[in-house]
This record gives sequence, C-alpha cells and structure tokens, in this order.
Amino acid sequence: MRYRQAVLLVLAVLVAGLAARPSAGRELKFGFTPVLSESDMRVEFEPLMTYLSDCIGQKVVLYVAKDYGDLRTQMESGAVDIGTFSPFAYVDAVRGRKIRLIAQCVINGTDTYRGVIVARRDSGLKSLADLRGKRFAFVDPKSASGFVYPRALLIEKGITPESSFKETIFAGSHDKVIAAVLEGRADAGAVYGDALAVAKSKGVPTENLVTLASTDPIPHDAVAVRVGLDAALAKKIRAALVDLDKSEAGRRVIANSKPKELTGYMLAEDSLYDMVRRTAKIAGR
Repeated sequence: MRYRQAVLLVLAVLVAGLAARPSAGRELKFGFTPVLSESDMRVEFEPLMTYLSDCIGQKVVLYVAKDYGDLRTQMESGAVDIGTFSPFAYVDAVRGRKIRLIAQCVINGTDTYRGVIVARRDSGLKSLADLRGKRFAFVDPKSASGFVYPRALLIEKGITPESSFKETIFAGSHDKVIAAVLEGRADAGAVYGDALAVAKSKGVPTENLVTLASTDPIPHDAVAVRVGLDAALAKKIRAALVDLDKSEAGRRVIANSKPKELTGYMLAEDSLYDMVRRTAKIAGR
C-alpha cells in the first residue's frame, strides 16, 4: 500500500511539473486578420513563422483568420496563441481581458498610417458631400482604416452612413473593397492607404481611382499573446519580434515583405491605442 501511494505521489508531481512547463513539441499558432487575400498573407508571413520557430525553438504556424472577429474568438478559446490585430480589432478584443499586448508593427519605418476613401475617377465624385445617396463599401466592422476611422471622418462631415448612403456593404478585405469600387458594385469605399500600392503591384488598375479624403493617423497593428501563455515563452516571442532587424535571418524576413513593407516591431503599451478608442467613440463603436 505504501509503495502504491509513493508511486502515485511521484506520478502526481511529474504531471504537475509537465503541466507547468510549456510543451516544446506543441505547435504555436500565430493568427492574422485578413488584410490581404489568404494566398498573399501566406507569401507575406510564412517566412516570419520560420524565423520565429528558429528563434524560440518551437514550431510556429500561420493562422489566417476568417474575419476580424474570428481572431479574437480563436485566441480567447486558446486555439491561437499569438495574434496580429488591426488597431480597432485589438481595442475590441482586449476588452475581453484574454489577450495581452506585447509589440506593435512598424511599416515602412513608421508606426502610423491612414485610411483613405476612394471612388472611380470617372464617377464624377469630387468630395465627401457627393457621397450622399451613393453605395459605399467598408472592409469590416472591426477594421480601423476600413471602417472605424472613415466612419468617424464621415460623421464629422455631417454624413451618417445609415441614413446618408443608398447602400452600405462590408466587403471583408481591403482588396475586395477596391474591386467593388472598380467594378461598380460600390460608388466609393474605405481602405488603408497602402492598399492602393499593393493592388497596383498586382496589376489592378488603381489609376482609375481617385482619393476623396484621408483619415487621421492610425497606430499600426498590435501584436498580442493569449493570457495564459507561458510568461517566459511570451518574453522570447516578444524579443524575437523586436530584434527582427538585428539578425541576418530577420532582415531576410523584412526583405521578403513586399505587400506590407514590414520594417520590424517595437515595444508598445496599451495606452498607444487610446487614440483609436477616442475615434471609435466618435464613430459610435
């Protein structure tokens, strides 16, 4: 009986020890909101997954979220461990207290960007006032540059989307908004500024578009880990991201980043996104 009790005690200690340690064999999932098409997302971010896997000694795989809200759902359930959130998607997700900010993306050497409202060049639309009674395309209700900031801009100009537009659609991604405008399914739409350059690099005739307005500056995407991820592991992930431009392997990741023009990552505090919260309040979000 004593032998059996001793064996059970040893097994209990071993199980507890294993539960407390991060599993070196378990894949970590790194999720991204679908700012580009899934194929473009994989070309863009698979090299980063390889880099992180080598840095932390644990395999990291890419997860492209179905939509902006899906990334929050997957991280809250524990199915995804790390996530890059568009600014408002982060502000929305952090309310659930199940994710923790570790870094911010730096794109083209800057930590902010802008949203733009575009229309076809031959549409006759010259200003935001001309949008009344038109069909308008947003990206997603949780997109900062594709919804929240443009909506706030429109409201400040006296245009309420619900009553001012003939129809409002959510296309799901920035490239789909551009396509909707060019194909005439929408008279105008909202995207992040660099989306036009990305589309042009893929042969999309963006010269047929005109920019009607630009939003205030928006902080770039937030990188967060799920609450409950081993603290030492989260620290290694953060260090690998912040040091991206300090190694040859990391610089290869940056050189590969063509559509997004990723420059690196920087440490960030939650207060950085207070400007997003203020704009979201104007937008009624």
